[in-house]
Amino acid sequence: MLSRRGWLWWPLAGAASIGSARAAQGRSSKSLRERLRDAVDRMEVVNTHEHIIPEAERTSQPVDFFTLAGHYAINDVISAGLPAETATRAGISPVERFQAFEPYWKHARFTGYGQALRIAIRDIYGFDEISAATLPKIDEAIAAKNKPGLYRQVLKERARIRYSVLDDYWNPAPKPADPEFFVLARKFDRYVMPGSRKGIEELEKLTGVSITSLAGLKQAMEKSFEQSLEAGMTTVKSTIAYNRELRFAEAEEGAAAKAFEDLAQGNAPLPEGFRAAVERPFRTLEDHMFHHLVRLAEAHGVPVQIHTGILAGNGNFVTNTNPTGLTNLFFLYPKVKFDLFHISYPYQGELAAMAKLFPNVHIDFCWAHIISPAVSRRALHEFLETVPVNKIFGYGGDYRYPELSYAHLVMARRNIVQVMSEKVEDGFCSEDEAVAIARMLLDENPARMFPRRRA
Repeated sequence: MLSRRGWLWWPLAGAASIGSARAAQGRSSKSLRERLRDAVDRMEVVNTHEHIIPEAERTSQPVDFFTLAGHYAINDVISAGLPAETATRAGISPVERFQAFEPYWKHARFTGYGQALRIAIRDIYGFDEISAATLPKIDEAIAAKNKPGLYRQVLKERARIRYSVLDDYWNPAPKPADPEFFVLARKFDRYVMPGSRKGIEELEKLTGVSITSLAGLKQAMEKSFEQSLEAGMTTVKSTIAYNRELRFAEAEEGAAAKAFEDLAQGNAPLPEGFRAAVERPFRTLEDHMFHHLVRLAEAHGVPVQIHTGILAGNGNFVTNTNPTGLTNLFFLYPKVKFDLFHISYPYQGELAAMAKLFPNVHIDFCWAHIISPAVSRRALHEFLETVPVNKIFGYGGDYRYPELSYAHLVMARRNIVQVMSEKVEDGFCSEDEAVAIARMLLDENPARMFPRRRA
C-alpha cells in the first residue's frame, strides 16, 4: 500500500521520468558533436582582440575582394610565391590583379587565412567559389553591403559578439570606442621606444608635455595613460615584439637617463631594415620605460595584453617573441594580469608552462585559429590539461574587417566543439561540463578580464 504522500508523489515522479526519457530520446537523436555544436553556436562571445576600423570609415571608401584578401590572406599568397611588389601594385584592374593572384592563391587557399577568407565570401556574400568568373559578382555583393548597419548585421546578428576589445592603433590620441561594439585597448609602445628626436617631438605634440629628460618622457606617458582611462581604456596593449625581444631588464634610472640623452642628441646611429629588430642602441631606456608602463597598469588595476608568438606580414625574427622572456615581469608584478596573445605560436608549450606556473599569466587564442586550426586544436587539448580553465580565452578576431572576424569565429567555434567532443569521448569531462567550459572560453573568462568601463 502506498501512503498518501506516495500517491501524491507518484504522478510527479512518473511525469519526470517520462520527461527525462523524452529529453534523453531527443539527445540521442543527435550525435554528441551535433549537440555541442548547437550549444556552442548559440553562445554569445566576448572577443579579446580586434583592429576593426570605424564603420563610418569603412563604409565611406570602396571595398572589394582584394580589400578583404589584403588582411592576412595576401601574406600567405606572397609566401606561396606572389611577388610582393605585384601584390601592392596600384593602377591595375581587378581582373588583372586576379590573374596575378590566382596561380598562388590556389596553393594558399587551404591555410587558416585562406579558409577564413573563403568562409567570409561564402557566408556573408553567398559565393562558394572564388574565381575570375565570380570575382565581378563578389565585388558587386561586397559593394552592395558596404553601408551603415553592416557591423550590426555581421558582428551582432551573425557572430553574436557581445563586444570586442579594440586596439585603436590608428588613433595617436585616445578616443572612446563605439560602445555598441567595442571596449578600448591602448598601446604605449611609442613612449617605451620613441626611437629618435623626431619621435620625442611627436610625443610632445600628442601630450603637450615638454620632453627634455627621462622624467619628461615618463610624465608624457602618464598623461597619455590618464587620457586613455578617461576614454574608457580597459587594457594596455603592447606589440613591442615586432621591434625587439621580450626581455625587459630592471634598468636603473641613471642608465636610462643617459640613454635618453643619447637618443635626444642623436649620439648613436639608428639601425636600418631588419637589423632594427636585433640592434637596440637605446635598449636601457626601453627596458626602464616598459617597467614604468607596467607599474602604471598595476596602480590602476588594468590588465596588460602582450603580443607573443608569430608576427604578421612576411619576414621577422620569431625568436624575439618567446614568452619566457617575460618571466621577470611575472615575478615583479604579481598583481598585474598578463594576457599573452596568439597562444605564443610556435611557443605554445612554453606559454602553457608560464600560465601553469604564474597565477597572473593568461592564454589568449586571438589570431590563433586562423594561423593554424590544427595547431589551435592541439594546443587547446594541451592547455585544458595543463592550465586552470578560467585562465584561457578562446577567441579574438584580430582583423580590420568584420566579415573576417566573423569567419574566424566560425573556425574558433568549430575547433572548440571538436576538442570538447573528443574530451567527452575520452572521459575528461561530461557533456554538460564541456558546454560550461566552452562558455568560459568564449564569454565568461574574457568578460571578467575585460569588463565594460564607462568612458
